[in-house]
Amino acid sequence: MGLLDSYKSQINAYFSEWIKINDNKSIWTIEDFPYKTGVNEELTYPHCWKCVTVNNCWFKNEGNKKPSYFDYSKYSYTEIPKSTRGLYHPYCHCKEKSINVPRLKDISILKDSRKIKSFFDHKVKWFYSWGYLNKDKDNFINTIKMLVLDQYRKGNYEKEKHTKFGYQINILILIPGINEKNGKFYNVKSAYIVFPEGKLRCVTLVGGENESL
Repeated sequence: MGLLDSYKSQINAYFSEWIKINDNKSIWTIEDFPYKTGVNEELTYPHCWKCVTVNNCWFKNEGNKKPSYFDYSKYSYTEIPKSTRGLYHPYCHCKEKSINVPRLKDISILKDSRKIKSFFDHKVKWFYSWGYLNKDKDNFINTIKMLVLDQYRKGNYEKEKHTKFGYQINILILIPGINEKNGKFYNVKSAYIVFPEGKLRCVTLVGGENESL
């Protein structure tokens, strides 16, 4: 890519509604590491955990919905030359690339039966309080998945934290009540780690507030 193409790409990304982060010098992504350990920097060196965890991931192009830039305001150009000022740290190779707004079919949730089991083991009272019965479990899970995919593509999520375990977001969803709770909606959060190429990995199926609307 020539210098002109590089500037054009940066400009497109700046005005794009959605961006993909890419480090073309790194082979590593969050998918390469177990959830319990997170990124192993001894293995990825010289690529840091912050860059590895978001490599090839998609984000709404807003300040509070994508990884935070490094703050260079405290440093002079003598201390950190302009040529070395990357997105997330000096000498960072990551770039933001413009992508189309994700379609529902572009996004997927990685299967994790443990998170579903955890919800029914520890929060099943919520499930029943929203009017659902045991026979409705599959319908309930499918409803949450569709709500999560739709809200993520609309950018209706918030950053929870960014650590070596990944970039975690809370997706805001309204779960519809059924049966005797038909017509009511319950405002909750569903937590995920953003994975490459439009994939999401569940952290907490349902959490946050439990308020009816």
